[in-house]
Amino acid sequence: MIKIEASVSKGWLHKYGGFNFTDQYYLDPVFRWDLDNKINRFINEKFPSYAIYNMEANLVQAKYVRVNHVLVGAIQPNMILATILGAKFSFFEDKDADVLGRPLEFISNKKDLPSLDSILDHHLVKDLEKQMQVVSKTHPEFRIIPPFFWDESGRATIHGIVTTSLKLTGDNIMIIMMSDPDLAHAIHQWIVDAYVILISHFSELAKLPVTSVHVGECAGTMISSELYEDFVVPYISQLGNKLGAVRLHSCGISDHLINAISHIQNLKIIDTGSGTSIGKIRELMGRDFEINIAPPMELLMDGIPRTEIIAWLNQTLSENQDGPLQIAYHMETDYDISNCLVIHDELAKRGLITNMRLY
Repeated sequence: MIKIEASVSKGWLHKYGGFNFTDQYYLDPVFRWDLDNKINRFINEKFPSYAIYNMEANLVQAKYVRVNHVLVGAIQPNMILATILGAKFSFFEDKDADVLGRPLEFISNKKDLPSLDSILDHHLVKDLEKQMQVVSKTHPEFRIIPPFFWDESGRATIHGIVTTSLKLTGDNIMIIMMSDPDLAHAIHQWIVDAYVILISHFSELAKLPVTSVHVGECAGTMISSELYEDFVVPYISQLGNKLGAVRLHSCGISDHLINAISHIQNLKIIDTGSGTSIGKIRELMGRDFEINIAPPMELLMDGIPRTEIIAWLNQTLSENQDGPLQIAYHMETDYDISNCLVIHDELAKRGLITNMRLY
């Protein structure tokens, strides 16, 4: 019932492997495939018997990855949406990409929201379609994983509702939710509709049916449970009803949101950050509900005693009550590798996992 699956950040790969992540990495699928294979070999040599992989943090499922997978449009979801609305990609050799601009920063009326009918005509969507066509023609041996997907499981991935509206409007959405709730609801409905249109489109093009959806509500912890219930839960519930089972990610300590999160329709997995009470989730969702958890990042830093890491693990396993649990972390440049491996080794020592790689 216990799993662990870790990944390495682009910053870590740049610092310790000398890999650079230029615009070509994101915009040329075959170039990315080639570089990812080199990175995979590097990680394999570095961690030959550990479930640590080169993959987007917490989005990829190792058991659904194959060597012939080529990722097209493997760009963070809210960045794609922001670019369609007028933002510009910003790429960095030594860290994750981002966008410049907040296309809905000055919106004051829901009538100013762009037409959903025009989304699929945007040049970025057309460019991604063309990339899929070219790869399919020139490399028939490849299995295309389209935008909004990261492996062949069919799990679509998007950023959460507030997380996306924050990317599109900046901090303004925090004020809009209180000063003009009708506009906030309109923005959030537009986001849901846009994501569904894009996911359905690329799912059909790639012949990869949608089986579930990961919703990364990273910014949700910044709002109250009341606002979450009003401005987040109904919209993620729509996604669950339209796309399939929901895996809901909530960054950091999320205890104040667990009750509201439990009201999301078709919710199957809660993926939460360090400090969140596993016991509280078990109390609300039961012993058979799947929980994914990240260790506190401060425990993975240099100089932290092994005893503190094991104490966290003991508490986590105790609160979990033998339910389905996955531990995941994303290795950053300032983490102590040995502190990360302690978790793997301790789980293996207790007979809860076998240290091995899937690819």
